[in-house]
Amino acid sequence: MSALAEAFGRPEYVVLWRKALAAVRRGQARFGYKAPDPAAAAAVSELLGVPVTAGIGMTFPVEELDALLRASSFHCGLTDVLSAVHGQEVVAGDASPSRDEWVDELLRDALTTAGLSTAPWASVWVDQVRRYAKIAPERLAGPAVEAAAVLARINLDPGAVPTVWVPRAELAGVGLDRGRKLAALVLRAAALAHGVPLPRGAEAERRLWERCGVAVDGLSSTVVWRGSVVALRDVATVPVVPPGAVVWVCSSPRLAEVAGPVDLVCLAGRLGVAARMLLARLASLRVDLRVHGDFDAAGLLVVREVLSLTGGTPWRMGADDYRSALDLARSEGIDLPPLDGEVGPTPWDPRLGDALRAGWSVPEEMLLDLLIPDLV
Repeated sequence: MSALAEAFGRPEYVVLWRKALAAVRRGQARFGYKAPDPAAAAAVSELLGVPVTAGIGMTFPVEELDALLRASSFHCGLTDVLSAVHGQEVVAGDASPSRDEWVDELLRDALTTAGLSTAPWASVWVDQVRRYAKIAPERLAGPAVEAAAVLARINLDPGAVPTVWVPRAELAGVGLDRGRKLAALVLRAAALAHGVPLPRGAEAERRLWERCGVAVDGLSSTVVWRGSVVALRDVATVPVVPPGAVVWVCSSPRLAEVAGPVDLVCLAGRLGVAARMLLARLASLRVDLRVHGDFDAAGLLVVREVLSLTGGTPWRMGADDYRSALDLARSEGIDLPPLDGEVGPTPWDPRLGDALRAGWSVPEEMLLDLLIPDLV
């Protein structure tokens, strides 16, 4: 046995050299590697001078690995090492499997490294990427590994509703921005996992990202908490309240503006990502969430969504409250807009559906004088 074969032929290096051999013979610029056990991780880490963790995938550029080996005490290149440990001469680019087979192997290796190889969408994703992604095999290894790593961190369960959202940039820097190849790979898998069409356009992409617990950024989605505007990226760190405290939830910024810094969440008419994340955080503390909104189709929808998400209770949202609001509007000469569209169910008070046949919407901001005293 040659000195090279003895030095580099240890069992702990078997997977590393097998992956490197395939990459060199194909002319790849890089290859994926995952240490199969702690012993292999420790041996490869010591050999290459880079941290390696068992079961965690990483990517090695072929040129860098070659340079590291040439700087070792043996002063030999990667092909020399591979020739020694495999007992036959290895020449870069001397293998020519079909490009389809090459792409499939790269993608399957990436999914295996990320623990996703048995996912129900995995084989279809591999097939679709090979046919439609338009990424040459020579350039696919890195993006495939990165895409699989992102997919392992996001929600791909169509039956699960995220309670925490991560900005895209925290997952992969600019790699998940619109038009990037990495974003296309991840969105294709996400669409398959959630059983929805591949998104076309910014709005469809945003909705799919949000299904996955990913926000397009950390700033555009905001929520008003205690009279201050809080961006998504800050929701996880803002001070909240002790368990069991009463927290009010409203729709109108006017109510939040008048109320000031009380324990009030204002949704501004929409249950966006930042609001969902803050409400889920409050609900996890088992606070007493009391929810109000506009008496119209959109407002009642938001109330239903908040109650479903948090297990909270309605706040002045019953049939009697609606009738009192109509009486107040008549007595003060307030013009109410007509109630358009289907209002949907009101399971907290089935009588409200009958009351709403009066046909008038009641904006929350019209009821400030009734709601503010509850907050004191």
